[in-house]
Amino acid sequence: MMNDDVETLLNKPYTYAIGDLHGEVTLLRRLLTLLPFRDEDTLVFLGDYMDRGEDSIATVQELLQLKKQHEKCIFLRGNHDDVWLEQWDGARFSQPSDLDGALDIWDACKGDMPFSVGFFLEETCIEYEDEYAYYVHAGVRPGKPFSRTAAMQKMWGAKDFLDSKYDWGKPVVFGHWQMAEPLLQANKIGIDTGAYKSGILTAIRLPDREIFQAQR
Repeated sequence: MMNDDVETLLNKPYTYAIGDLHGEVTLLRRLLTLLPFRDEDTLVFLGDYMDRGEDSIATVQELLQLKKQHEKCIFLRGNHDDVWLEQWDGARFSQPSDLDGALDIWDACKGDMPFSVGFFLEETCIEYEDEYAYYVHAGVRPGKPFSRTAAMQKMWGAKDFLDSKYDWGKPVVFGHWQMAEPLLQANKIGIDTGAYKSGILTAIRLPDREIFQAQR
């Protein structure tokens, strides 16, 4: 890369995409200390804040606090978040089904889920786009433009997405599908390294594709 190109890149805002958290609040805090983001940079969280891990409620509260300190935060909606929203009536949660530790969260707060959790999940986005990439939780439909993939597929996954060579015009950055290592391809980037199980939480910076990882 020429010196002028390097200078241009350094002067442009970066986007940091962060993989599935699943309640791993300690890993989240550790990762945030590793990311050299600036005021002009955007943080895109790829969804699935709830279930499975250390403390889902504390994770949401940590993200709400982060948003107060860094305005350019985008929170996408994952399939686990979507399931929780089905139990939210705008004021309170009803008891969830026993899905991947959901009842553990419910029992831990004695059925009194904080309003802030419902508010946070309600405000999550299905998708995000910038000059570098498309961002969704689970991927998009192969052979279809990004805008024509249904919201449900963006949250829950689309058949044959992982194997697709289709060019959407920009790479698709996604989580959802657990991998031992980040998937870096021309048309897609997968960064769910199964933090709740592996103890590794992954982020990627665009456009230079530098990987950052926090470990237990």
